[in-house]
Amino acid sequence: MRVLRIGLNALRSRESHDRRIDVMASAMSSARSLGAFGSRAAAPARFRDRQSPRRAAAASRVAKQTVAFVDVVDSEPGVILKPFEEGMAKVHLFGVSHMTNNFEAAEHILASKPRSVVVETGLCKSHQAHRGVCFNFQELFTAIHMMGDPGGMAAEESLTFITRVAHQLRLEEKPLEKSPFWAQMKTQLPAEALVYAAAFAVDARLVFGDRPKDVTYRRLVSVPTLAQLDETFGNQSARNYRLLLPEDHPQAKIPPPSPGDQFEKICIDERDAILAHTIREEAAMADAGPGAVVAVVGSDHLAGVEARWDAFVTSGGSDGALAEAELDDLLAAPAAATEDIGQRLAIMQRLLGLRCTESLVGDAMQALDDDMNKLVGDEIIAFNATSELYGSARMLLSCVEDVDLRAAVIGGFKCEMEEVLEPVRAVRPSKGGTGWSEDAIVWLRTSSSVDLAPLCGGE
Repeated sequence: MRVLRIGLNALRSRESHDRRIDVMASAMSSARSLGAFGSRAAAPARFRDRQSPRRAAAASRVAKQTVAFVDVVDSEPGVILKPFEEGMAKVHLFGVSHMTNNFEAAEHILASKPRSVVVETGLCKSHQAHRGVCFNFQELFTAIHMMGDPGGMAAEESLTFITRVAHQLRLEEKPLEKSPFWAQMKTQLPAEALVYAAAFAVDARLVFGDRPKDVTYRRLVSVPTLAQLDETFGNQSARNYRLLLPEDHPQAKIPPPSPGDQFEKICIDERDAILAHTIREEAAMADAGPGAVVAVVGSDHLAGVEARWDAFVTSGGSDGALAEAELDDLLAAPAAATEDIGQRLAIMQRLLGLRCTESLVGDAMQALDDDMNKLVGDEIIAFNATSELYGSARMLLSCVEDVDLRAAVIGGFKCEMEEVLEPVRAVRPSKGGTGWSEDAIVWLRTSSSVDLAPLCGGE
């Protein structure tokens, strides 16, 4: 069975503590993109009163390339999440684009020396094994670099690299954020790698605040109905066409997500709730010592986490709080769906391809490798056929149902494109189809060909 496999760039470990970190910059950038749900391209969140984090992606289409980004600016760096319980620490919340080398959050960590740093994306696989995993620099550095890994567990290369960078940074003349080493590093590493190094440099607890990514992948495959998954694909396709339009075009404005959009529900809203819960736990920890808490999340989660925290403050902590059973449900990976599993896997893969980085798509399919390998017979046929249909331009065009948007992005020559696209539209589960049909595959392969003979003088 031919299945898309996108390899991840391997992280390379360094053999010395010198300052030549440019070799690792691109590798760390690729690795951090695994947390880039909802971030198709570099899309820094702008000032809150001018632009929402989710709209920032549209602005990035026409923005000039730069290495200087601003996350969010209030009276202090980041968004201030006020304490609402006695003894609770103040929280500075930063939203970053996973694919940029934005350094504001990391520099704030170096300057303020918080007691804890909560991150959406784990430093490595062991860090994001489950919510709440906490890394301590002294313990890690001693085990990896001074005791020769006595437990017999080889450290992941990203962890080895970041601990070495942090160790070098700790040796610099203070203030660390003004040191030459930091000046070099912040132009070469992506935002989250800088945050990890900064947290280790000031001995802050580095806490994984999200659920494991594979849980999110499995929920996206199995929780929605096939029709809901298809409808979500259609929403994303239409959204992407709006992003292609000039910003001043009437149809360029991104409408609010549909209430039934499963990507927003599972990949954004559920994880907003989990992140806010972890940040609250960390801020309320009585024995964590003095100091504030810094939370660093992807820009798509900034508004959701802040909204939940505002509800905490207004209600004294009751509104928006997750009961233990609710949290357990959000952290649970459901049993893999058995009905229409080939179509489900194919549509999810194509959906992520519309919204996320290539490395995330590869990571998702790797996490679901067991499910892929269990496909047999008709399930394999269904996966390949559905993937072919949902990867076609005609399927993407057929998902544009808004009449005004359709007029802006689709045009036919001596034909009505709505009629032309009907065969592929008819297979969509949200329209009563099953995701594919043999007739649709034959139609797609034959109607997509172009006869160039007349241009060459043929008949």
